[in-house]
Amino acid sequence: MFRLLSVMSSLIVFFTSYSTQAEPQHWLAKKGNTEYMIIGSIHVGNTSMYPLPKAVTQFLKNSDGLIIETDVRNTEGVTYPKTAFLAKDVLDKTQHQHLAEIAKDLGVQQTQLLNAPPWAAALTIQLSLVNKLGYVAGHGVDMHLINMAEEKHVPILSLESVQFQIDLITGQPEGGKELLLSSIEEYDGGEALVECLIESWKSGAGSQLEKASLSEKSSEQFNEAFLYSRNRDWAQKLDSGNVLPKKGGRYTVVVGSLHLVGKGSLIELLEKRGFAIKPLANTRNAKCDI
Repeated sequence: MFRLLSVMSSLIVFFTSYSTQAEPQHWLAKKGNTEYMIIGSIHVGNTSMYPLPKAVTQFLKNSDGLIIETDVRNTEGVTYPKTAFLAKDVLDKTQHQHLAEIAKDLGVQQTQLLNAPPWAAALTIQLSLVNKLGYVAGHGVDMHLINMAEEKHVPILSLESVQFQIDLITGQPEGGKELLLSSIEEYDGGEALVECLIESWKSGAGSQLEKASLSEKSSEQFNEAFLYSRNRDWAQKLDSGNVLPKKGGRYTVVVGSLHLVGKGSLIELLEKRGFAIKPLANTRNAKCDI
């Protein structure tokens, strides 16, 4: 099982040897005349996370495209479902009280959270927490690479539509009750978790990220919807090349880092499909623990 905060932050994990010049893990995947440089994204960040590994930025400059989860800048025509549940409808008395404490700590109106759909209240809590710590979406790894790609006139290609991701989040049971409850339950240790995950991403660390990501509270239904089924879909698309503008070529791939860890990861699935996978980073243990 995975902690919700880890899933939404999408951090990377890989085990390899110690190095004093640590960097985020990244992989080169080859099959036939198709070559992918793959790196995990944290969807929020700050300037301390850059520059990215030189192998990644150099590869991007000569890429036939940058492949991302979805281009969130393109929201034309997207729709949201009618609200069937509000946060206040799915919380008990104790959870209401905890939510009130969280709202006060974040400087958010409690009524704003209570009168929002559970999924929206959950995302507001998470985004407000990472913003409080100085991390913003504009410095996320995927957005950083999108900006670099545009400067180099590298085409940007999406694995999913914005509508798919909206439907995924808003279509969870009871309007995203699990998302909200996880955000509330994990909040008290959230600051330390976020800082350790980002430090571990910078270091290309392994055991800390795995420990921080595992949780017995996340349901199999949630993990399947947000991680495993999408990994299988992406592996099929990258293998078949049906997301590519031409057959074969060199492409940089950036997806949420949790999609690249452990059993059922995108890395594992590509290897099973015949890709030769080479980890490239120098890594070290992160100076934190959860």
